[in-house]
Amino acid sequence: MARIYPLFSSSKGNSSFIGNSDGGILVDAGVSCKRLCDALKANEIDPSVIQGIFITHTHSDHVSGLKVFTKKYHIPVFAQRTNLEILAADGKIDPSCDVTEVDGGEIAIGDYSVKAFATFHDTPASCGYQINTPDGKKVCVCTDLGTVTNEVDIHLSGCDLVLLESNYDESMLKNGSYPYELKRRIASDHGHLSNADCGEQLKKLMRAGTYKFILGHLSQENNTPLQAESSAVNALAEYQRNSDYILHIAKPEGSGMAVAF
Repeated sequence: MARIYPLFSSSKGNSSFIGNSDGGILVDAGVSCKRLCDALKANEIDPSVIQGIFITHTHSDHVSGLKVFTKKYHIPVFAQRTNLEILAADGKIDPSCDVTEVDGGEIAIGDYSVKAFATFHDTPASCGYQINTPDGKKVCVCTDLGTVTNEVDIHLSGCDLVLLESNYDESMLKNGSYPYELKRRIASDHGHLSNADCGEQLKKLMRAGTYKFILGHLSQENNTPLQAESSAVNALAEYQRNSDYILHIAKPEGSGMAVAF
């Protein structure tokens, strides 16, 4: 049975493993190689079983460990063409590693298949990933987006589990210490999803048949796990938690949490 391991999930570093001890894929490598390896091994996952690393975009909290990790394990890297070009130009991928564009459709890797879908974020290119596992389940990892487009909605709908961004509490962001321009960027259509926006999407997903959720990429300055959780539960008030749906909150790092779907 494949599971999702949200190893790191915050504005300071992101990486999730989907699979089991026999193999799987990694989405992003936004912490040091050592920290990533330690988190994998704490979950009894040997880094050598990773069959591919799928990059969502090139911000440092998603790729900072990629260069050393690929040099050590020579794992193939998958990303949108624009992001592969940026990563190559910045020396973020070891030259010995194979690279594959994800723009052309579904990617088969071992017994998994992965499909990228474009997201709106303040980068030249950005995407989420829909992953089909060997046991016929479907999971989505979707963070770092300012708005839920029709394309995003289509790929999230009907999944067995969705890891969705719940980045900021609107009041905390408005009254916080960030400069005005940064606040405006975060709240824009190319920024991040607020707790309220996330809650609205959770309601749509429930109606489309998705009942398992992980809230991810919480800002450590403009959000708290309690705020994000309360907002999601309130948005789903017509449903019963742990009966109609399952809700988890991804911790910032290496919590050892594995979620079956």
